[in-house]
Amino acid sequence: MAGHFRTEEGGEEEVVAGAIPAFFRSEDSLSMFVDITGRQDLNQYVVGLKASCEGMGGVIRRQVASFSCFLIVVLLISRLLGYYFARRISRPVEEISRLASEVACGDLSRKASVASADEVGSLAQSFNTMIDGLREWQRVKLIEFEMEKGRAIQQEFLPQQLPQLKNWEIAACFYPAGRVSGDFYDAFELPGGSIGLVIADVCDKGVGSALYMALFRSLIRVFAQHASIGIGSDSKAGARGEIIDPPRGLKAVSLTNNYIARNHDREAMFATLFFGILDPQSGTMHYINAGHEPLYVKNSSGIKSVIEPTGPAVGMFPDSDYRVGRVQLEQGDILVGYTDGVTDARSPVDELFTRSRLKSIITQPFASAGELIERVKSSVFSFIDVAPRYDDVTMLAIQRTGGGAF
Repeated sequence: MAGHFRTEEGGEEEVVAGAIPAFFRSEDSLSMFVDITGRQDLNQYVVGLKASCEGMGGVIRRQVASFSCFLIVVLLISRLLGYYFARRISRPVEEISRLASEVACGDLSRKASVASADEVGSLAQSFNTMIDGLREWQRVKLIEFEMEKGRAIQQEFLPQQLPQLKNWEIAACFYPAGRVSGDFYDAFELPGGSIGLVIADVCDKGVGSALYMALFRSLIRVFAQHASIGIGSDSKAGARGEIIDPPRGLKAVSLTNNYIARNHDREAMFATLFFGILDPQSGTMHYINAGHEPLYVKNSSGIKSVIEPTGPAVGMFPDSDYRVGRVQLEQGDILVGYTDGVTDARSPVDELFTRSRLKSIITQPFASAGELIERVKSSVFSFIDVAPRYDDVTMLAIQRTGGGAF
C-alpha cells in the first residue's frame, strides 16, 4: 500500500506501505511518517512530523553550549577540590618535613600538630613519638655522659700507683659492677714511714654510694694523716723495734664515723671498712675492722689467722667503740682483703661463690700477692660466666717478701 502526502511547501511525498515509519530530509527540514493504520481499518492512516533543520541545530547548539558550560564548571570545581585536598595533605607533610630538618640539626623542642585522625594525622603522631624517643635517647646519653665523667672522677680517688716498698709487695684489683662503685681500696704513706691500708664497701649502689665512697676515702686519709703527726712520741717500742701502742692514725675510723653519723644521718649511709697501719720495718700491723668481711693472713702452710670485725660499720652510730687489733706479718705471709662482691658473686644457676670457695683458693701456694689476686679474680669471673654481676669486685693484698728493711 502506498500513499501521497502534501507537504507544507506544496510538494508531495510518497509513502510506501510497509516502509512506515519513514524519514525524509529536504534541504531545510526533516520529516518523519508513522503508520498508525489498524487491522480493521479500510484506509491507511499515517501521521507525519516535520522539523526545521535550523531549529534542531539551535537546540543542539544550545545543548552543546549548556553541556560545555557544565563541563567547565565541573572541571573548575574538580580543580578547586583537588587543590584544597592536595593542600590539606601537603601542608602537614611539608610541616613534618620542615620539622624533620630542624630535628636533624639537633632541635628536639618542636612537635608536629595532629589536626586529623587520617593517615596524615597518624604520620604526625608517629613523628611526635619519634621526637619523644629522641628526647629520651638524648636524656639517656646525657646521663651516660655524666656517669662516665663520674667514673673517671672516681678513678682519681683510687691510688694511681701503689706504694713501692723494699721487701713488700702490695697488689689490688677493682672491678665495678656499673659505671660507678661504692667499693674502694687505698694504700698511702703516713708520717713516720708507716703505710695505711684500706678496703671498704659503702652500702647501696649507684651514684649515691659512689659519692659517699669519695667522702669516706677522703676523710680516712685526711684524719689519718693529721692524727699521725708526731707518731712515736708517746708510743712504746718492742724488743725488735716494733710499735706496741696503737698508731694514732687509727683514730681516723672514729673521727670518720662521728662525722658521717652526725652530719649525714638522714641519708643513713654507712660503710664496712678495714683500716690497717703497717710498720714496714717490723711487719707489725695495727688495724680496725669496722664490720667488714674477714681478712685472711696466709703463709706457705695455709691460712695463718683470720681478722674478724672489731667494731660496727662506720657511719651508723656516733661514738661507736672500735677495738684495735694487731697482727704480725712474717716473711712470706700474705694479708688478703676483699669485699662481699667476691663471696656473693652468682653463677648462671644462681649459686653463690661463698667464703669456702675463696678460702680454698687462698690456701693454695702463691709466689706473690699479685699472683694470688689474679687467681682469685679469674676464679670469680669464671664462676660468674654469663650471669649478670650485681656487685663490685674489689681485693687488696700485701705480702712480706723479705726482712723488712727499706
